[in-house]
Amino acid sequence: MPELKIQFDPCNPAQFYACCGLAELAELAGNPSHSRFIVESKRPRQAEFILQTETVLDFGNVVENLKQAEYRPLRREKAENPPQKDSIAPIEAVIFEQKVVLDWWLDDFYEKAKPLKCWAGQVTTQKLFSELPKLLRTDAPSFAAEAFTSTRFGIDPRSAWVALDLGYSPNEQGQESQTYPLVELLGAFGLQGFRPAGSRAQGFDYHLWLSPLPCTVARLAAAQPWQGLRTAGYKFHLGERGSYKVFCFSIQISS
Repeated sequence: MPELKIQFDPCNPAQFYACCGLAELAELAGNPSHSRFIVESKRPRQAEFILQTETVLDFGNVVENLKQAEYRPLRREKAENPPQKDSIAPIEAVIFEQKVVLDWWLDDFYEKAKPLKCWAGQVTTQKLFSELPKLLRTDAPSFAAEAFTSTRFGIDPRSAWVALDLGYSPNEQGQESQTYPLVELLGAFGLQGFRPAGSRAQGFDYHLWLSPLPCTVARLAAAQPWQGLRTAGYKFHLGERGSYKVFCFSIQISS
């Protein structure tokens, strides 16, 4: 089977969920896959994601579809604002001629945001899904591809800053900062099917599965691996950057 291989940092939760997002998008593209991870004990910040598909999955084509997809905010029944101004409105994405609803930041009743929702201020879901795709580079897609913007989900800790270190708050000044739009968008798709287990107080866990699994089974393995499955487990907490939250770098908890 054709393979797509991605080098990434397993201690960066956003990069892990970006890998999961690739598996989700392969399914949406009608290209069933098996995926697995390779971790190196002597290099804790280096790992490899291997996505095996029935037909060749071109990374650049995936990014182009992310860029050209249609994203529409949906109305929440009890929301005071219209969908376009609703900061936590679910999003209907039309990609690979398929429709998928992204709502991982909402509770089951669409009334409140879950702790995983990190954005704040004037940022809405419509703004997130209208501005981040414009920043995608399709010529050389990479998890290291960066751009400057004030719009982000807040799941990539590389985009974080500390006001005490800077001497001021970029958010309050409306200043753009370094962001990784491809990782943020792929991570948004990955979090829809691959939900981290845990809470804000105890932290959130995710697990890299080391044996090939289809996407539907991998979703369970990422959150609650079963006995006998080889995995590498990680835990991350949420930090605060002004009024925003952010996913922090994780630590390995099991192997």
